[in-house]
Amino acid sequence: MSLLLAAVAALSLQSAPEQAAAAALTELHAAAARSYAEAWADRLAPDLVWIGNETSERWDRAAFVDFAAPVFAREEGWVYAARDDGRQRHVTLAPDPCACVAWFDEVLDSETYGTARGEGLLVREGETWRVLRYALSYPIPNDLANGMTAEIRAFEAATPIVDAPGEAADTPEETAAAAALDALHQAASKADGAVYFDLFTPDATYIGTDVTEHWSIAEFRSYAEPYFNRGRGWTYTPRSRSLTLAPLDCRCVVWFDEALDSASYGTSRGTGVLVRGDDGRWRIALYALTFPIPNVLARDMTARIRAAAAQ
Repeated sequence: MSLLLAAVAALSLQSAPEQAAAAALTELHAAAARSYAEAWADRLAPDLVWIGNETSERWDRAAFVDFAAPVFAREEGWVYAARDDGRQRHVTLAPDPCACVAWFDEVLDSETYGTARGEGLLVREGETWRVLRYALSYPIPNDLANGMTAEIRAFEAATPIVDAPGEAADTPEETAAAAALDALHQAASKADGAVYFDLFTPDATYIGTDVTEHWSIAEFRSYAEPYFNRGRGWTYTPRSRSLTLAPLDCRCVVWFDEALDSASYGTSRGTGVLVRGDDGRWRIALYALTFPIPNVLARDMTARIRAAAAQ
């Protein structure tokens, strides 16, 4: 199938609200690339939180607009373009009749950093979709992960990075969603596959640290269960976490981002969405794992990633 046909096929699977939400992301990136400050800012929700690649980077809308203003004034916008094969961006409408909240993940190409990835939440205000949450990262290929995460651990040991404070759980829904995330990490550390996978929705997506790892929950289960069956789990311990109850009447969707510690890899980050089902239980609908790269190391590491991909 050609890339054009693949793009058309992928688009046809989306509802009209999902297509409109995806178009808002395209407009956001296009405005940034052209330094169109007003058009770019118009795609940011008033309650925006933008999460940069480093765990210290957490901006509200005012701070992010202030950060971008001198860059745009010099006409030095940044280019993050969604890959145009129609399969690298996924938008999912939240389960509420308003059709006014959606979550997304996308793979991007950057002129400066090569491959990037974004996940987040979009909200519809009237007829306009805007970004409410966005988390940006640079995926590290599996064959480079051990070496690069060792470099990052050494850097962080010498120059500790302080996680930016986020929104703590302050509603019953956010507290319950946080408990589901805690149960997920506990089950993984115990290699308890039955409990672990019961904490995902049937149509959940799991995104790994390599850009090729975009799995349905069935695909992820096929990957993980052989490890669990041998008693080999993995331990990621949350050290900070932020939760956001989506602005829906159902109060049934929570966005999260969390900084994690791992004995194998050091700092990692999880982002995603939990949904409360008709049974009242909170389950993960999207989980994306990444290794945040400190800003000081980002240009060198992403250049090495691009060079490895070109071989």
